[in-house]
Amino acid sequence: MYTLYLFLSLLLFAGCAPAISREYLIHVDHSATYTNVKINTAKYMGTVVAWGGYVHHTQFTPEGTYIEVIQTPLDSRYRPLDMDQTRGRFLILYPGFAEPVQYSPGKAITVVGTVRGVQELPLGETHYAYPIILRQYDRLWKPKVPPDVHLGIGVGAVFVD
Repeated sequence: MYTLYLFLSLLLFAGCAPAISREYLIHVDHSATYTNVKINTAKYMGTVVAWGGYVHHTQFTPEGTYIEVIQTPLDSRYRPLDMDQTRGRFLILYPGFAEPVQYSPGKAITVVGTVRGVQELPLGETHYAYPIILRQYDRLWKPKVPPDVHLGIGVGAVFVD
């Protein structure tokens, strides 16, 4: 019986564990939120952050691949929340080539990396200051699929032509 309780406890804790490796998370400075870094980038230069959101655009340059992300807060597993909670945008600098199809618009992403600075770029008719994160690790998330549950009482029938 003890073994069953132990197994169930481990299963429960495994389900609640962050989806990002502890190897990366132990270096994250949780005070370096998107908002704090945006306000005072110089203070957080070189700081390790864990941010997330949704890919908006990917561009390859001689320096590496820049992935523009619409920022959102992260849940307890470090998965991005809905876009209606965004605080702005940031850039991930991926050293080398990152396949644009893999990092396509709309994909949920979490990145762990160091604050490298800020870059002002055109955004529509204005300029926007994008914090830049030098990628150490990232995770692309599969779309959330609602459970396919059907509850009912009575008799059902399916008719096929």
